[in-house]
Amino acid sequence: MKLTERVHVIGGGGLGYGISSDYDCNVYALCAGEHTVIVDAGSGIEPERLFARLDEDGLPHDNIRTLLLTHAHADHSGGAAIWKERFGVEVVAAQATAKMVGAGDEIGTSLAAARASGTYPPWYRLAPCPADRIVSAGETLRFGDLTLTAVAAPGHSFDMVTYYCPELKALFSADAVFAEGRLAVIATPDFSIDQYRGTIASLARLDVRQLFPGHGTALTSGGWRVIEAADRRFRLGEPPLSIV
Repeated sequence: MKLTERVHVIGGGGLGYGISSDYDCNVYALCAGEHTVIVDAGSGIEPERLFARLDEDGLPHDNIRTLLLTHAHADHSGGAAIWKERFGVEVVAAQATAKMVGAGDEIGTSLAAARASGTYPPWYRLAPCPADRIVSAGETLRFGDLTLTAVAAPGHSFDMVTYYCPELKALFSADAVFAEGRLAVIATPDFSIDQYRGTIASLARLDVRQLFPGHGTALTSGGWRVIEAADRRFRLGEPPLSIV
């Protein structure tokens, strides 16, 4: 589904666009000339539904060269090995994310706990996938005529980064912030409301017009408003609104 001239959403499950497995986050394809960047991998469940969206949107498979992982939660990283096998993508992740995904660490990623609670089916496992490139917070990556800067965004998970594209004034916000200024407040060991507060304050300083979150719907204008709304609730001492 084409959202803007440069960004397509090719996946999204029960908390998103409902166009792929219920267990998927929103999966985006960013078109930078002849280089297509995939942002997050989905869960790896029913991956052919994601690949079919590429064809429906006319996105050439030969252009798919990079997979950016925002964090290691399975709905975002579980499909990385499949993308790598299918397209030979360069997998890019922050150090902590790379360590967990590379090892298939179901404790560190909170998958074991999520599976036990019924969030994932009992047969589901995290397929290990080594990262090809480690990205650091503040580092800028160039793809064709676009750049993406990794912005540290701990809170929902300790390892999360978001990606900001200054040319498009676009933020791929992963599970940091969503439409209506909602957050993803969860009860897992890697969650920290104090870190979340700092992350939202940091993101509020960016010039965000387009917001592409890991769940829910994207905003093609006025993205800064929802970040400001979340930041305002923190500053006023009000509990955040959550998508879960």
